[in-house]
Amino acid sequence: MNLPSLPRAAVRVVASLLAGAFVPAAAGDLALQPELGPSELSVATHGHRVRVGQAGDLNTASIGQHGDRHALALRQQGHANQIDAVQQGTRNLAAIQQSGSANEISLNQSGRDNRADIGQVGTALQASVEQAGNSNSVIVRQAPHSPDLQLRQHGNGLTAKVIQY
Repeated sequence: MNLPSLPRAAVRVVASLLAGAFVPAAAGDLALQPELGPSELSVATHGHRVRVGQAGDLNTASIGQHGDRHALALRQQGHANQIDAVQQGTRNLAAIQQSGSANEISLNQSGRDNRADIGQVGTALQASVEQAGNSNSVIVRQAPHSPDLQLRQHGNGLTAKVIQY
């Protein structure tokens, strides 16, 4: 029996969905070299939807969804990128994309009908977005040499658009 050696690069995705039950899901690539393309994971349970795509090595994503009917799509490519996302409440939506190296995105949405669209391209970029309330919307774009971003919206019907180049 030929066991694989320790991976040079591993992609770890953990999606935990909680709506009266705990449903863990994970995807990983233990191959020394890509064999089937980027790691993909799709999970739909308790009305929640999660789609994760990762290409590269040492990228991580941690997702928590609590409540009803949240949707999250994330894609990252490059090296050592990290996404942490938590959605609580009802019908919160998020789309997150990043490429490059050592980037970090943190998203925390609580309430109802909040929307977040976050994207960054570069190296060592950081974005932290928090939305609390109902019907809030945020769009964030960061490019190389952007300063770290920390955005908080607390209230109802708030809109923010931040573009840093």
